[in-house]
Amino acid sequence: MTVPTPGGQGPGGISGSVLNSASASMRGDHNVQNNYFNLSFPDPVETAAQKLAKVVLAQWRQEAAKRGLYSPVPIPVQWRAMPSREFGDHLHLSGDPGEGSAADLGSFARTFLGLRQRQRRLVVLGGAGSGKTTLAVLLVIEMLQRMGEGDPVPVLLSLASWRPRLEHLATWLERQLLREYPYLSVETVRILVRDQRVLPVLDGLDELPAPERPTALRKLNSALAAGGPVVLTCRTDDYAEAIRSASVLRSAAVVQADPLTAGVASDYLLNCAPPLHEDRWRPLTDALTRDPSSPVAKALSVPLLLWLCRIVYEHPDPKKPPGKLADPCSFPTAEAIERHLLDALVPSLYPSGPQPPPQPGRKASPEWSKEHSERVSHWLSYLARHLKQHGKPDLAWWELGTTMRRSSRMTVIGLVSGATVGLIVGLTDGLIYIYAGPARGLMSRLVNGLFTGLVAGLVNGLPAALVFALAHGIGLVSRGAALEPSRVQIRLRRRTKQSDARSTPEILARARIGLIAGFAAGVGIGSLTGLTNVLISGNADWLMGGLVDAAVYGLLFALAGGLAGGLMAWFEAPIGIESADPRGLLNMNRKAVLLQLLMFGPLLGLVAAVGGGLIVELLNGSLWGITLQWNLAAGLRFGFLIGLGGGLGVVLSLTAWGQWMVLARIWLPLTRRLPWAVMTFLEDAHQRGVLRQTGAVYQFRHARLQDRLLRPPEHRDR
Repeated sequence: MTVPTPGGQGPGGISGSVLNSASASMRGDHNVQNNYFNLSFPDPVETAAQKLAKVVLAQWRQEAAKRGLYSPVPIPVQWRAMPSREFGDHLHLSGDPGEGSAADLGSFARTFLGLRQRQRRLVVLGGAGSGKTTLAVLLVIEMLQRMGEGDPVPVLLSLASWRPRLEHLATWLERQLLREYPYLSVETVRILVRDQRVLPVLDGLDELPAPERPTALRKLNSALAAGGPVVLTCRTDDYAEAIRSASVLRSAAVVQADPLTAGVASDYLLNCAPPLHEDRWRPLTDALTRDPSSPVAKALSVPLLLWLCRIVYEHPDPKKPPGKLADPCSFPTAEAIERHLLDALVPSLYPSGPQPPPQPGRKASPEWSKEHSERVSHWLSYLARHLKQHGKPDLAWWELGTTMRRSSRMTVIGLVSGATVGLIVGLTDGLIYIYAGPARGLMSRLVNGLFTGLVAGLVNGLPAALVFALAHGIGLVSRGAALEPSRVQIRLRRRTKQSDARSTPEILARARIGLIAGFAAGVGIGSLTGLTNVLISGNADWLMGGLVDAAVYGLLFALAGGLAGGLMAWFEAPIGIESADPRGLLNMNRKAVLLQLLMFGPLLGLVAAVGGGLIVELLNGSLWGITLQWNLAAGLRFGFLIGLGGGLGVVLSLTAWGQWMVLARIWLPLTRRLPWAVMTFLEDAHQRGVLRQTGAVYQFRHARLQDRLLRPPEHRDR
C-alpha cells in the first residue's frame, strides 16, 4: 500500500503524518544507498472496511445458501432500465445501467461499478415475488467479491426501521451497523459512514408507512447531495405513488424485473435437475414451451413461484410428478397453482435440519429447535386467523390476543393481576409475621408467617382479580378497541389544547373507572377479610368487623383508584405508530409504563397511608360503635401494598404493555398458539420474508399466503 507523504491525507481523511513509513538504509561501495527494508503501517479505516467486507460477505453467502439462491443456478430474472421520464433522473446524471440478468450478475455488477462514484446509485423495482431482495443479496455478494482497496463496503439493510422525519440517514445507518455488527466500535462506524466507505443497499422502501415514503426520498436526496452511492428496492406501484409528491432518487438509474418467459422457466427447471432426473420434468417443461399462455406458464412467470416449484418437486416422488401442474383438471387456473405452491413457502424458509454455526462479529440470529420449526406453520396460522377476525391486514403487537372472547380476556387478565397482588401481599405479611409475629421460636414463627401469608394472599388476591377483570372489561367497552401504546408527557406549564393531550372527558372517565374499581376492590377485600376471620375463629362477631373494613377500604381504594386513573390519563399522550418500529415502540411503551409506576406508586402509597389515618379518625366509633385502630406501622404497610400491588395490577390490566405481557407473553404461549419469544419470532419471520414491516406493524408479505394459512396444514391442498 502506498503511504502518503507527511502533511498529506490518507484514505478516510486520516493525516498521512501518522502513517509515515519507517525505513533503514546503508551506504555501500561507490557510495550507493541500499534500502534493506521499508515498513508501512496499515490505514485503520481501510483495515476496518476490509474486515467489515469479510463479515458481510460471509453473512450473505451463508444466507444465499440457506435460501437456495445459487442451487444450482440463480433464477435468470431479466432486469431492464426503466424510462427516465417516468421513474429516473436525467441520463447524464444517472448513467446507463444497461440491462442484465440475475444469471449473469458479473456484467450487471461491472456496469454498476463502472459508473462514477456520484452516479453509483440504483433503484430496483418490481412486484411482490419478483426477486428484488434476491437481486439485492446477489448484487451485494458480487460487489464484495470485486471490492478493491478504497471501495465502499456494500451492506444490505432493511429500511423498515428508519423514521425519516425523526432521524437523519447517517444516524440511522450508524445505529443499524452497530446493531447488526456489534464488534464495530462507535468511532469506527462513524468514520466509515462519514467517509462514504459504506454503500447502503436499502431493501424495502415500500415497508415504510405510506406517508413516510415521500419524506424518505426527500431525506435520501438531501443526505446524498454531496455524493455517495446507494441501492434502493421498492415495489413499483409504491414507488410511483411516492414520487408523485416527492422527487425521484436523484442521479439513480432505475431497473425493473420483467416476468419470466415460458422458455426461461423451462430452461431453469431443466438446469436445476440432474441429467438422471430430467425426464421427470419433461412433461412440465414441454407444456410450458408448448403453450406459453397456459395457467402454469403464467404462474411460473413469477420468480418466487418458480423457485417454490423447484423446491416442492426437488425430490423424486412417483405420487407427486411435477407434470401434474400442467393438468387443467387438477389446476385449472394460475391462482390454484399459486395457492398450491405457497403451501411450501413456510417449510422452505424454516428448514428443520441442523443449522450452520453462528458467524463471528454479527448479531446472533434466533435459534429455532426442530420442534419449533415444525410448529412455525401453526403459529403463523394463528396470526392469519387473528388478522381475519380483526378484518384488517396490520399485525400489531398490542392487539395480539384481543380476538379472544371478552369474558376470556377479562378472566385471564384478572387472574394474572390478582395473582400478582396476592403474591405481593402474601410475601409482605408473611415476612412481617415471621419477623415480628407473636409466636415464640423460629419454627413457630415460620409456620405462622407461612399460614398468614397464604391467607392474606388469597383474601387480597381474589377480590383484586375480580376488580381488575371488571376494570379491564369496562375499559374495553368504553374504548371499543384494544389498549394502544402511550407515552408519558410531563406538563410543567399550564395545560394547552394540544392534539396529543388527553381530553378532559377522557381524564374524568379514567378517574371514574379507577374510583369505581377501587371502591369495589376495597369492599371485596374488607368483606372477604371478615368472612375469613369468622371461618378461622368461629366467632360471628368478626363479620361486623369485616363490614367496617369494607367501608374503610372502600373509601381508601376509591380515593387511590380515582387519583391514579386521572393522573395517568393526565400525563399520557398517544404515540403514532409511524414513530417507531415494532420493538422500538414496545420498548418505548414499557419504559413509559414503568415510569408511571415509579411516579404514581409512591404517591398512591402516601395518599393511602395518610388518608387511611384520616378516615379512621373520621369514622372511629361511628360504625356500629366499633373502635378503629391505626398506627404508623399499619399505615406504612397499607401504603406499601397499595403503591406496589395496586400499581402492578393497574399496569397489567389497564395498559397496552401490560395486556401484551399477560396475553402475548404468558397466555398465548402457554396455550401453544405462539412461541414464548413472540417479538423475536415476528422479527425472524420478517427477516426470512414471510412478513413485511410497515411502521410499527407487520403484514403478511403475500396476501394469498395469509389466506392459505387460515386453513390447518392437514386440510390444505397438497
